[in-house]
Amino acid sequence: MDQTLAAVLSYLPPPAVSTAATLSFSPSPDEAGEDRIGCLPDSLLRNIVSRLPTKDAARTSALSSRWRSLWASTPLVLDAATGELAPSAVAAALASHPGPVRSARLASSQDPEVATSIFASLAAKDVEDLLVVVNDSWPDDWRIPPDVFGCAALRSLWIGLCLFPDTSGQSPVLLSLQELGIFHSSVQDRDLHALIPRCPELETLALVLTQDYPRYIHIWSASLRCVVLWKSMIREIHLDDAPNLDRLLVEPIADAATHMKIIKAPNLKTFGYFDVGLHQLKIGNTVIKLGTKVKPGAMVRTLRTLALKVQFGVEDQSAPSKSPVNIEVDFWDQVGFTECVYSHLKKLVLEAVRGEDSEMAFVKFVMERAQMLEDLCILVDSSCSRDVVLSRLSSEGCVSADATVTVDRHDATHDWCFQRAIDLLQSDPFGC
Repeated sequence: MDQTLAAVLSYLPPPAVSTAATLSFSPSPDEAGEDRIGCLPDSLLRNIVSRLPTKDAARTSALSSRWRSLWASTPLVLDAATGELAPSAVAAALASHPGPVRSARLASSQDPEVATSIFASLAAKDVEDLLVVVNDSWPDDWRIPPDVFGCAALRSLWIGLCLFPDTSGQSPVLLSLQELGIFHSSVQDRDLHALIPRCPELETLALVLTQDYPRYIHIWSASLRCVVLWKSMIREIHLDDAPNLDRLLVEPIADAATHMKIIKAPNLKTFGYFDVGLHQLKIGNTVIKLGTKVKPGAMVRTLRTLALKVQFGVEDQSAPSKSPVNIEVDFWDQVGFTECVYSHLKKLVLEAVRGEDSEMAFVKFVMERAQMLEDLCILVDSSCSRDVVLSRLSSEGCVSADATVTVDRHDATHDWCFQRAIDLLQSDPFGC
């Protein structure tokens, strides 16, 4: 499998069928050829067939007369994303199965007639979950046929390594769509903005490893609950009217600045990662920056989890001393009353801590002021000893009778996981 394809598939939802399952039948001598599995109820047999790879599921029709109609009466599950099934074989499977199609993971077809036939069949047979990827090098000119907009029963659509359908001259509508994921693909701003308002059930929008397009994202959606921009070159995202949005999660490409504007998101509870040195945040007409006196109308009072990327230890290069002066140690002593820290902060997680003076000064600032703090978790960078950080915490008096302090090594288990980020059942998408 192509490495790029393998990387994209690792982000995508897992297949609905077992890729390790095999079809075999070898009765023991005592069974005298008796088909004991065939004696099971139809509902259980259909469940078994639905979990088999596509080829094996179809082959069950040849086992015996008992099995002949089971595959055709089981909602079809197609898994051809890795190229094991040729597009022509996919078209043949769709033609021979009456439907419905529960799930389809497809590799692209460069033959326009075959591609049109496949998407027309998927629409006619009420496909619910659809994943489309290109299983070769990324061809900029391969575009998903607009027939996909005819899939009225579609609940989940994920596309990778290809171009989004062109919406010119049409009003795309996917009334049942709940998830839309775009991976290492290109979608024009106009196409995305034409579709989102016409998906009344859409809850999750994920853009991963997108580069040229989209550049500007405007959210007008009464149903969206989760927007994830993962290592994508997005210049601006505006929450124009998102009354049910619960989380906005951004993991940008290094040094890629994103302007974020929150106009109407009255239920936003989770926001991050916001890079304070790179991104720009605007709430209403107020740009949030150092020294801004925020008015009540520019506060997101529903926010419960905020993830920031900060760089401690800023050096004052204007100081006359030959050695740089670390101004951040004294900075925290000069900070006045901060309501969110004093009255609301319950949990604080610091990642990649190296035990530096500026980091300890911030920890001490929080410990002395956060009256509601319950948990402080410090994840130590691999370049630093855990014992060093523990010693620094003790010497700085960073202890509390009310808060639990945990110091641990920062490793892969603490890394932000994309699948967790889009899982609406996870109360903390950062997993800390």
